[in-house]
Amino acid sequence: MPGPCAITTLITVPEFIKRPTLLSAWVAVAVWVLAYGLLKAFSLDGLDIDSAEQVYFAQSWQLGYGTRQPPLYTWLMLWLKPASLSWAVALEIARYFCLVLWLAGVQALARACGADRSVQARVVLAHLGLLLAMWRVHDSLTHTVLAAAVTLWASVAVIHALARPRWWPFVGLLAALACLSKLNAALWCVSSLLAAWVMILRTGKDQVQADRATPGMHFVWMLVALLVFVAVIAPYAHWWLTQPSGSVALARRIVISDEHAPMWKPLAYVLIGSLEYLLLTPLLLAAIVWRVRAGHAVRVPKSRTPAGQWLAWQTSVGLVILLVTLMAMKATHFTPRWLWPVIPGATVCMCVGAFQALDSIEALSVWRTRMALLTWAMVMLAFSVVGLRIWVPRVNAQRCVNCWTDRPAASISEDLHRRYGHQPLRVITGDDHLAGILAQVDARDSTWTSGSVDLPPPDDFELSHAPCIAAWVTMDKPQPMPTGLRHLVGPATSEEEVNQSHWPMRLAPQRSIWLLSMALPQTVCDKARQ
Repeated sequence: MPGPCAITTLITVPEFIKRPTLLSAWVAVAVWVLAYGLLKAFSLDGLDIDSAEQVYFAQSWQLGYGTRQPPLYTWLMLWLKPASLSWAVALEIARYFCLVLWLAGVQALARACGADRSVQARVVLAHLGLLLAMWRVHDSLTHTVLAAAVTLWASVAVIHALARPRWWPFVGLLAALACLSKLNAALWCVSSLLAAWVMILRTGKDQVQADRATPGMHFVWMLVALLVFVAVIAPYAHWWLTQPSGSVALARRIVISDEHAPMWKPLAYVLIGSLEYLLLTPLLLAAIVWRVRAGHAVRVPKSRTPAGQWLAWQTSVGLVILLVTLMAMKATHFTPRWLWPVIPGATVCMCVGAFQALDSIEALSVWRTRMALLTWAMVMLAFSVVGLRIWVPRVNAQRCVNCWTDRPAASISEDLHRRYGHQPLRVITGDDHLAGILAQVDARDSTWTSGSVDLPPPDDFELSHAPCIAAWVTMDKPQPMPTGLRHLVGPATSEEEVNQSHWPMRLAPQRSIWLLSMALPQTVCDKARQ
């Protein structure tokens, strides 16, 4: 009876699967994007909370859209949206632009680490199979994906700058853009700079060659990079620090500080979160390669390239800074996606090391094919998740507290216009989602929300003479006006009649979505900016 190796040789494996090329890898990416694009196009679901929030923010150009998220993604969406496209299409263009930019950064960083085209292709495919991560990037995590993409490209720039200091100003520009994408990208900036200086000082101790930059040259160009960074980030930083919503305390609200929490808890959160972040295709590949090498008693010399060394230092320093920060803040909340912009090169480095080790040992040629097959299998598994995305909303609709994607946006907008006039409306809502879907359905309407009071209303909110109304949505039965909305509109709430409408949910017809609305004095909207 033939053994496993004999069986493997009997199976005819297409060459593009056995040895993936960059073309085959990017064709897989294109099919992946197309599959999810078609799913979104034919889905019954409406805008999710993140998408509706972005439509609400994109009613006008602003320096900032609330202190929790920086503005670069909203600026990008405003820039990418042609006048002839709907917001729903523009949202998908922006989302997949960021994802493809991230995957392109993965390939660029793999190339900077010395990977040949075959290894680059397999690294791209491995990252396409990040199963735990790829679930949510199709309807949320937009700022995180953009920040991860920018820090990946910034990492490539740092590797070039270590050899040619004139690259440092470009690093400063990308670092500023990363911080304008996601605030925790600042940890990447600090850890990357410290890791770079470790590399520069260690290089400075060696014999100086004619073509090697001195630490002094690096220092001068880094000062120029700092000026570029400050010039780009300063306007938003000033806006952020002057907001009345407690910007300085934002970090504690996000990590949910608890003064009574033991010090070991943040450590456990980071360790578990790091495993979840890495327990994807890259870690699986690295673990298998390590086991195969041990079983064949072969050893591969460790990479001594500057790129690999810097990535190792940056990952280590980034994790230490994050851990110390969370321990000092007594954090009780941590999610693995926070690591994406902080240590974006960790998974790339693991994949490159795994595939290069297999390629460098002729005795492991059979395992090269097996690992390529495994990588493709993970990609196919990522494709198969499309089916779950059709099924899950229908299950959630039976028990959801606030079914964002099942809100009948067009019916809600038509009801408001039927009650308060067919001209443009000024609507103060109880949440960002309602504000976003109303702005999406009828671009003439101007919306503002009590959920982001530090975000100024659109420019035409005060200048328009359109009717001023308040609206909020509840599930299953009508509820009183939310506290935040009542505080925003003031005493006018006690003087007007509340109108009610309701519709059955599309995915759970036995439940109802209620819209409650009331007319407000014009002065409420006229003084909104105050």
